[in-house]
Amino acid sequence: MGGATGLGSGGVTGPGSGGSSGGAGVDAGAAQSAGCGKTRTLQNGTLTITSGGASRKYILLVPSSYDNSHPYRLVFAFAESGSSAQSVATRNYFTMATYDSKNTIFAAPDAANGAGSWSNTDVAFTDAILAQLESDLCIDKTRIFATGFSFGAGMSMALACTRADVFRAVAFFSGADLTNSCPTTLTKPIAYYASQASEDSNGMDITNPMTGEKKQAQFAAVNGCTPEPASTTFPAAGQPHTCTIYKGCSAGHPTEYCVFNGPHGWEPKDPGQTTSWDAPEAWKFITQF
Repeated sequence: MGGATGLGSGGVTGPGSGGSSGGAGVDAGAAQSAGCGKTRTLQNGTLTITSGGASRKYILLVPSSYDNSHPYRLVFAFAESGSSAQSVATRNYFTMATYDSKNTIFAAPDAANGAGSWSNTDVAFTDAILAQLESDLCIDKTRIFATGFSFGAGMSMALACTRADVFRAVAFFSGADLTNSCPTTLTKPIAYYASQASEDSNGMDITNPMTGEKKQAQFAAVNGCTPEPASTTFPAAGQPHTCTIYKGCSAGHPTEYCVFNGPHGWEPKDPGQTTSWDAPEAWKFITQF
């Protein structure tokens, strides 16, 4: 397997390389949105927007120290089936909001049913939210990301397949092409992180083209990476997770796939650990940009 075994590069327990300072510098190379320099009107909390002729909701979290001259990282976080935007916010956007309270804006869209049932029409819903945020807030358009768990991870994958020219990267947990948004052949590269459980019902059948295992190999291919056939070899029971960090990927399109033995979940723990390695590893991946 490429990359590290066990804690690997994800042995961090905090913000990874990004921290609250955003790693390499949040303003470097920023493409400022139209909201930069404007007095904001969008406030934290639940907001309503019209998409597809329907009234939809999302929850917004902007740093308390917001500065309209500073382009911020933006992370969309999608709930799993049976869950909601409020649940995502309560979990601090899959803990990522605890890693950076200064340089990242978070948005948690709510599915039409309010319970994480996403479809390919929600790509347009995400477009509408992004347009509203960019027109009102100062966002770095080169650092827009998506995360999510299970069905929410499937929604992140839908954006990776259809909005690779908008999103800098995706970093999600236990996903598959659950919205059937991905074409048979991917044509646009995007930086890609995903984790998978050995007991994921949506990830174990490698012959099914929608599964997480199959899709990560397709993203590695479109990203120009060297194939890693062992990337989907799950650790045995009682063994720590492993991460394949693909080699030879095209510039700007790193690809990482982490697998672990255990049930479907977004915060798995290695034997002997009290905190999960997964969200910190995903955050480290996001904050390399």
